[in-house]
Amino acid sequence: MSSFKSSLTLQTQKPTTKSTVQSTTSALSTSIESHPQLGNWYLRNYGLGPRRLVRLYTRKTSPTNRYTKVSFLTQSLKNPIANLSFSRGSAGGSLAVASGPRVSLYGGNRTAGTSDFLRALKAGSAAQSRRDGFEDDDEDSVDLFGGKKKAEDDDENNANKSANLDNIDSDRNISTGGLLAECAVHRSDGRLIAVGTEGGQVKICDANSRMTLRTFNSSKTVGGGDRKTIRDVAWMRDGKHVVAGGDDGVVRVWNVSGGMKDGGVGDKSGADFHLRGHGDKVTAVKIVSFKKDDHNIKSKKRSREAIEQDTLSSWSQLVVSGSYDHTIRAWDVESADQGGQCLSVMNHGDPVQALVVLPPTASYGRGKASKFDNLPLLVSAGGTTLKIWNPLNGSCLLTFRTMHAKTITSICLLDIPYDEAEDDDNEANRKKRHIMTASLDGLLRIHSISNEDIAAGSLPFLHGMQFSDPLSALAISQDMSRVAIGTTTGIVTVHQRRALLSKQQEVKERKEPRHGTYSYFMRGAHEKAHDPDDYLLLHQKKQKLAEYDSLLRKFRYGDALDKVLQQRQPQVVIAVIEELGKRRGLTIALSNRDEESLEAILSFTIRFIDDPKYSTYLIGVAHILCDIYGSLIGQSSVVDELFSKLRNKVANECSAQRMLLRMLGQIDFCMTTAEIESAEEKTSQSV
Repeated sequence: MSSFKSSLTLQTQKPTTKSTVQSTTSALSTSIESHPQLGNWYLRNYGLGPRRLVRLYTRKTSPTNRYTKVSFLTQSLKNPIANLSFSRGSAGGSLAVASGPRVSLYGGNRTAGTSDFLRALKAGSAAQSRRDGFEDDDEDSVDLFGGKKKAEDDDENNANKSANLDNIDSDRNISTGGLLAECAVHRSDGRLIAVGTEGGQVKICDANSRMTLRTFNSSKTVGGGDRKTIRDVAWMRDGKHVVAGGDDGVVRVWNVSGGMKDGGVGDKSGADFHLRGHGDKVTAVKIVSFKKDDHNIKSKKRSREAIEQDTLSSWSQLVVSGSYDHTIRAWDVESADQGGQCLSVMNHGDPVQALVVLPPTASYGRGKASKFDNLPLLVSAGGTTLKIWNPLNGSCLLTFRTMHAKTITSICLLDIPYDEAEDDDNEANRKKRHIMTASLDGLLRIHSISNEDIAAGSLPFLHGMQFSDPLSALAISQDMSRVAIGTTTGIVTVHQRRALLSKQQEVKERKEPRHGTYSYFMRGAHEKAHDPDDYLLLHQKKQKLAEYDSLLRKFRYGDALDKVLQQRQPQVVIAVIEELGKRRGLTIALSNRDEESLEAILSFTIRFIDDPKYSTYLIGVAHILCDIYGSLIGQSSVVDELFSKLRNKVANECSAQRMLLRMLGQIDFCMTTAEIESAEEKTSQSV
């Protein structure tokens, strides 16, 4: 333990970044535009992006072969989505959602007729048509400052959000005995699920019967010790061992198929391994599997057939764990004499939130060979930074700062084979590795993470999507057909990719537009370029700025405030006042005013200062006006009268608030008295 450093000593100083001022009337800004081909591919096949662009790129697609999307609230209601996991299998597999005191399973072995989840995901279904009818464009949720609009009425906002959700019941539920489920991971065959709970327990459950087969405790004795939350679990390659890490900072390895001596309920010997070394809670554990001879072989181009025939090579595996002490540790759990030894310590520089393993890519058999082809790589996410490591020697290969504004909560790997109809002859894009990141800022970002990008020292941005709620979990199915996204408000959104068709099937589905129609006039406008070096540029009309926006760009704060007051739109006026506050120019805008210009801002403040939507901003404006012009009272009868009205308005509002507080106290007293009397009556009746 003496070799470890505290979290404070491991923190690295972050360089400051300049903030750019954007137009107050512009939509949500994307500082980096999507890739011209791959960004459109995600719009067309997954429906990831603004509704306006998704409709543009899918309007020619057959209704029976379009992407589908479902958004639903779990049975745990508004509990945050702690973890998402897909099982291996055809047609996307089963989705496990860990939220609240249960793990909900959707899809899997059920047919589309008996599963609400599969029925809603069916392309061309009535549910999908109804969803397309009431789904609004994402641009409507952007406010004047490029962020998300605040709800004017919480009840109305919740009603609108509930109306856009699908009514989907889970196919099966796995109970955790009243403990909050923090993670759930399927075994490779999909038959068993390992569930980590807040009580320090790891439950091994049957995915079909929902029965709990084994229960492992992180404490030394059953029912004793300090049971701390299990944050992440992982299955080892043999499917007989499960690895778990939690708030106590210890990584444990249990034998699922062993007897009682391997850590079952009622046993005091504990797990097979206790991997100690982290100075804070462990948030992520992963298994790095590789062939023993792969990391010693020099990088070379190998055919797919040669690798598939190489079945005699034995596999080796490491356990890697990420912690809030800013470190990632690789552990040896195979050697009989050195089992549980820490092989390397990697310092991320921020609390580690998520890990993902990049398997060796030599099996692709195409493209230029790279020095990383035969190496298993590890990606760690902490803060807003991604780092790529070689877990075999602990070296850092790349540090990449994303454009996220808040902490990255989840990452997953996408290994998507692009169909011939989409990529034509561009072989460079046939098989690419992408990494998807989800953050508390509600932004989903997709970056390229091929070995060529790692060697070049950058992860090019490909595509992104903004959500209205913070994102807490992310998962993608084994066949890359479904992407599941979980939020902190308990909403799960699943995007299902449309079926990939060959060139002949794609041509059959296309219909020649009728002469004289708009489609006939626009034919060919959205065709892909045949040359891989050509790009299709979409002409976007330049947005015209409002007059007060132009004045703000010229730092004429007083003129901008006067101009927006003339429009008599309180929401726009408050938006400009908030922008002036962010720029620290509100005092400048309110200073040096004559009687006429002062009358306008005073009249606006008097009218709306008691409105709960605007009082937060106008109280500050009133304070500044009193500080600047308080000494000038008596010089102008008009200004004196306005200040008198302002004082009376504030006094009346304060009086009303005091009366409401008194009334609230009386109501609370009556309710408490009624509850006490009701309890006494029940007690007397029972006696």
